[in-house]
Amino acid sequence: MTWLLKLDKTSRLILLSIVVGFVGAGGAHLFLWMVNVASDLFIVGIAGMPALEPERAVALGAAPAQPVLNWLIPVSTTLGGLLVGVLIVALAPEAEGHGTDAAIRSFHRLGGYVRTRIPIVKTIASAITIGSGGSAGREGPTAQIASGFGAITATWLRLPDDERRTLMLAGMAAGLSAIFRSPLGTAIFAVEVLYSSLAFESAALVFTFIGAATAYAVSGTFTGFAPLFELSGGIAFTGVRELGWYALLGVAAGLMAVLVPLVYYAVRDWFSALRTPTFLKPALGGLAMGLIGMVFPQLLGSGYGWMQLALDGHLGLWLMLVLALGKLVTMALTIGSGGSGGTFAPSLYVGVMLGGFMAAGLGAITPSAPPLQAFAVVGMAAVFAGAARVPLATLIMVAEMTGGYQLILPTMMAVAISFMVQERLSRGMKYPTLHEDAVPHPGDSPVHQAEYLQTVVRLLKQRAVTLDPAVVDSELVKRLQQGDSVPLAGGQELVFMAQIPEGSGLAGVPLRALGLPAEVLLMSVLRGDEAIIPDGSTELHAGDRLTVVATEESMGAFKRRLTRESERS
Repeated sequence: MTWLLKLDKTSRLILLSIVVGFVGAGGAHLFLWMVNVASDLFIVGIAGMPALEPERAVALGAAPAQPVLNWLIPVSTTLGGLLVGVLIVALAPEAEGHGTDAAIRSFHRLGGYVRTRIPIVKTIASAITIGSGGSAGREGPTAQIASGFGAITATWLRLPDDERRTLMLAGMAAGLSAIFRSPLGTAIFAVEVLYSSLAFESAALVFTFIGAATAYAVSGTFTGFAPLFELSGGIAFTGVRELGWYALLGVAAGLMAVLVPLVYYAVRDWFSALRTPTFLKPALGGLAMGLIGMVFPQLLGSGYGWMQLALDGHLGLWLMLVLALGKLVTMALTIGSGGSGGTFAPSLYVGVMLGGFMAAGLGAITPSAPPLQAFAVVGMAAVFAGAARVPLATLIMVAEMTGGYQLILPTMMAVAISFMVQERLSRGMKYPTLHEDAVPHPGDSPVHQAEYLQTVVRLLKQRAVTLDPAVVDSELVKRLQQGDSVPLAGGQELVFMAQIPEGSGLAGVPLRALGLPAEVLLMSVLRGDEAIIPDGSTELHAGDRLTVVATEESMGAFKRRLTRESERS
């Protein structure tokens, strides 16, 4: 592989993104096969509940009869939860939860590193969770599996952190593209989901395009290129007079999008605080899920078939409302208890049912209401766009998943309104978005803060700029106040904070008189709430907090000097 390392960065990442696309497609289909195997063993084999995929739902042409109070359903979901709990606790705690957050956390805080065992454990755990009837989606596990492969490949080749993070995102896009048959939307999703505001990791976008397109082409060669869901002919936006109805749907979707993270994290935190062995918690969540599934078996699994039935108008008005609210709870019980699965499909399910309920209700009141299928498609996009703060990606993904391109205009309106309503109402909440590890802006990511530090230090050394104290306070200090040092480019220098002790002999001494070595640069002095950019005449005071750049050896010598001066006094 030495020839690969000799290529320029862009050429190398293009080739590796193609490879990751092939593997992402293969990994996605391997995971789907494992879900089917687990389903045959658990929910079908134990409870006798056959899976309902969109193709079968279309062929049926009506909602199938569902047995109520099947006592074997909780047996399947509880057993699946128990196996998943044991597997995750024993081998890889990172594999619990909805996968996408783990990938986001790895990007921002771990340099893109993923342990080799994670994709394997995640595949098995998620297949068991979904196959036993757990209310979870396939996309989160696929995102973690495929992104994990990209990260592991970069580690194996000893590529730098920035290339590892890029390949991780390309892998995420590839896996999702194969699952959802949505190459453009998933390519954008991989760079948009990292941030909770309207921001993107734009530098990686071309490589997520390549990974997603490759995976879509490979996957479609074997499974076809038809959209995941089937719409009837004639569904289209017919005029501006309909926009008022879609605006109303956008408001309702925004309100529902506030509830999605609120319910999910409330249940997750309750299970976290529960004084029960960790490996038993997914079993408890599975038991609660199964008890609800006895009454409403439509909530079992990912629910794609039931989404298709709702799109086709085969579900009753009040049933759709119950299923929309029920999916919020069962998703939280399944994943929040420590199970493994995604939140994307359950959120789409909530949106479909909400849109179908509103369309059926409005249709009973006025003949001017839009068709149920159109409202359900737009609701599908609007709820997840708000809950996960990924409006652009969701807009495109839902269009690709349904083939509903003629609904782009009303979907744009509903998605925008849902996003704004959700963002406004969730301000100040502990969990404002479905992805708790997403940061608001690139400047809030440790990845870009490290780049910022490198740039600042270089410019300061060149005396090219005078640094604004407010910038130092807001962007540097918050990363250093915990006492950690931050490595700069090449690992030769560190940024750290040190405090002048009370009674130190350095107090009252101008900086020029300290005789600091050339490899020590004092960037700022924090005195109470005041940030000072020092020069040679600046005198230090007891209690001052210093932001310093130095080599590791010089950092140790500088800290020892502070200690000695304090002891002398």
